[in-house]
Formats: sequence, C-alpha cells, structure tokens
Amino acid sequence: MNLGPTELILILAVALVIFGPGKLPELGQMLGKGIREFKGAINNIDEDIKRDLGDIKNEVQEVKDAVDVRGTIADLKNDVKDAVKVDLTVSEPKKTEPEKKEAVLTESAEKPAE
Repeated sequence: MNLGPTELILILAVALVIFGPGKLPELGQMLGKGIREFKGAINNIDEDIKRDLGDIKNEVQEVKDAVDVRGTIADLKNDVKDAVKVDLTVSEPKKTEPEKKEAVLTESAEKPAE
C-alpha cells in the first residue's frame, strides 16, 4: 500500500477535524508507543522460537549420538563374523596317548627293514 503525499495530507486533515489540535499529539504518542510495544513483543517471540529451536536441535543430536544405529549395526556385524569364523582347513583329529603309541608302533612295523 503506497501512500503519496496527497493521501497523507488528506488523512492528517481528517484526523485534525475529528480529534482536534489538542488530541493529535497524544494520539501520535500512543500510536508510536503501541508500535514499539508490538515490535518488542514480536522480537521476544522470535527470540523464544529461536531458543526453543536450538534446544530441540541439541536434544535431537543427543538422541542421535545415543542411538548411533550405524555404529551399533557395524559392531553387531563384526561380532557375528567373529562368532561364525570357522577354520576350514582339514586337520587330523587329536589322538589320545594310547592311540599315539599304537600309531608309532604301526609306522615302525610298516617300515621295511634295511
């Protein structure tokens, strides 16, 4: 809404006729005070919203840090891999002492005499 100089003069003339020359300065002061209070209230609301938004961001970050799903999943994968590792090399079963003695005797009997 653009007001030119002609419109402003017309509005002031109407206000002068309605309120009179004595009340016009009081009305201007009241209007200025009201505008200042309104701006102050808007600024306070803006500050409150920014502060609350910052608090919410901090809380969300704390929850993210506490949960850290990616790290937990990686740890679980490593734990499962470690638990499932299987030695696939073929090895002879462990023999008891009597079996070892018998194997030694069998080997010596199978060797041809020189």
